[in-house]
Amino acid sequence: MPNNDEKQPSTPEGAQPSQWEIETERSLEEAQRRHAQARFQPFMTEEEHRRYDRGAYEHAHERRAAKQRRRRIAITSTCAAIVFTCAICFGIAKTVGSTGTQLAADQQQDEQAAIAQDQQQKFEAADDPGDIIIGVNGDVDTYVLRGESYIEGGAHAAAADSGVLTPDIQASGDVDTNTAGDYTVTYRVQDAAGHVAKAERHVHVVDSMDTMKTGVPVLMYHYVYSADNPPSELNGNYLLDTKLDEQMQYLNDNGYYYPSFPEVQAFILGKHSLPAKSVVLTFDDGEDGTLGFLDQLAAKHKIPVTSFMICSDTAAAANKVVQYASPYVEYESHSISMHQAGGTVGHGGRISAMTKDEIVSDLRDSATIVGSGQAFAYPFGDTTAEGQQAVTEAGLCCAFTTNNDWCYIGDDVTALNRVRISGEYTMDSFAILTSEE
Repeated sequence: MPNNDEKQPSTPEGAQPSQWEIETERSLEEAQRRHAQARFQPFMTEEEHRRYDRGAYEHAHERRAAKQRRRRIAITSTCAAIVFTCAICFGIAKTVGSTGTQLAADQQQDEQAAIAQDQQQKFEAADDPGDIIIGVNGDVDTYVLRGESYIEGGAHAAAADSGVLTPDIQASGDVDTNTAGDYTVTYRVQDAAGHVAKAERHVHVVDSMDTMKTGVPVLMYHYVYSADNPPSELNGNYLLDTKLDEQMQYLNDNGYYYPSFPEVQAFILGKHSLPAKSVVLTFDDGEDGTLGFLDQLAAKHKIPVTSFMICSDTAAAANKVVQYASPYVEYESHSISMHQAGGTVGHGGRISAMTKDEIVSDLRDSATIVGSGQAFAYPFGDTTAEGQQAVTEAGLCCAFTTNNDWCYIGDDVTALNRVRISGEYTMDSFAILTSEE
């Protein structure tokens, strides 16, 4: 095709067009026609459009499905990662929380221990007993056979301003009964004013010792008087103070041992040995004159004794425990309401008219008054099955009647015998009554 950009000779006006011009015109028209067709003719036929639309739909659907699959995988992976992370975090938090809780508990325990230790150090460092009177129950020198159990006898205490302090006593000290040797148990108590008093028990664990074989005498006294102030009606229940002084001197001169009530109980049950020449001294009723002599004579001979207090007048009984407080006098119950008539057994004491629960209440209430619940003396010596059950339920170590005999191994600890000591007995009689030989 000729180059249109080249200048062509023009055709004179009115002359016939040349062949070249005709072909050129045709070529231009054809070109314009094809251009118009190309411009307005659809790119694809209808069938092609249908095939395209179907393919496009399928492709798009597949793409959407694939995208959804990828999204589900991504979501699943993310959830799994979150769950795994939460599990780890929870585990760590739990561990940290547990550790933190344990650390907090340990810290609190350490703080409490430190406070207790500080208080104990202050407690032990105190050397001002004020008016507190404190003493051990039973012998201050306690003997235990190696291999047997150490039986804790406890202690008692009272102060003029604070009253009975026995329940507040704290004991410390270890005793290794598998190793022979000497040990110390310390009892401390503090009154309302902050005064602290202490008493010590010296425990001797020995490889061997002479022991009681069959039983132990628990002596029963009632009233002590002086020659210059005799009772209006003198009978065997009254003992001259000089005779009691002589009897106590005899016991010490002959090396007697004074077990606590817990030791007596363990011995009667066959679980514990008592040193040879063991004896227990008890005084019934808590009469003022007798308590005055006990305070003097027990302290003089350093012999522990027990006063069984009638607590019917609760205030008076509590006052006596404080007024006549002594390191050597332990106070136990002789009941609140049983020391009166009204029963149908024995000497007619009221115990037989009481239910077991009433007796239990009496025992516990009277123990609160005197500050101790280790032992009990039946008023008039009268006992009942309900009374003996009550003794056990109230948690007492032992209870005593007025049956005149020793306490023997295997006896019922809720109804033990006692040896009556009469003011009419000679020293020879006393020696016989307290000797196992």
